[in-house]
Amino acid sequence: MVNIFTYGSLMFDRIWSLVVDGTYLKAEAVLKGYDRKGIKGKEYPAIFPAAIHSQVSGLVYFSVSSADIAKLDIFEGEYYYRKTEEVVISAKNMVAAEVFVLKEEYYPIISPQDWDAEQFRTKGIHRFIDNYTGFSR
Repeated sequence: MVNIFTYGSLMFDRIWSLVVDGTYLKAEAVLKGYDRKGIKGKEYPAIFPAAIHSQVSGLVYFSVSSADIAKLDIFEGEYYYRKTEEVVISAKNMVAAEVFVLKEEYYPIISPQDWDAEQFRTKGIHRFIDNYTGFSR
């Protein structure tokens, strides 16, 4: 079992529960040294390495089962790879977590705009669910 850091659609319980079977403790977290941007023409974001002062806010899910990690790998698809990074969950507490990072060969799909979690929560989540066909349920 490993921790999983999420920074886009999987931060939202509605999406997370469509992908995984388990119930997990979670906490707000920050990943340093990465930037998050939208994907051209899509509702979801990607992260990629950036300046050391860059950071991405998200959630970390603790002790995710190997069966659910396999489902997350399928959900994330070929554009992303999983990498272990340290995430900050409080001023004095860091944990190792797996992070889905955009593969460099797919950088041309990155939008110049930052991804807006609030816009996703209010509008984008509905379009995402309507258009995404990779849910395993």
